[in-house]
Amino acid sequence: MTDNDGREQIISDYRRACATLGDTLAVARDEDLRRRSSGTRWTNEELLFHMVFGYMVVLALLPLVRILGHLPPPPGKAFARLLNASTRLSTSTSMPNN
Repeated sequence: MTDNDGREQIISDYRRACATLGDTLAVARDEDLRRRSSGTRWTNEELLFHMVFGYMVVLALLPLVRILGHLPPPPGKAFARLLNASTRLSTSTSMPNN
């Protein structure tokens, strides 16, 4: 796969995700979006936002992950520890207190 093929695949995936999101929002009622999601403390709207935002962040960070995947184990493990620490911090600060 060439860089251009990869870029075209990413653009295609974004367009598909955008269309799916548009279809979902077109049929979602306000009360559906405000309802608490099952198994979380978020509303369906908050959960949907976090899913879309996470998808965009992951795609943006893929080049970094590819680079770090080629590092020798010590720097890779240090980066993994950093990610784990930031995940705990993010989880404890981003959850609503309801």
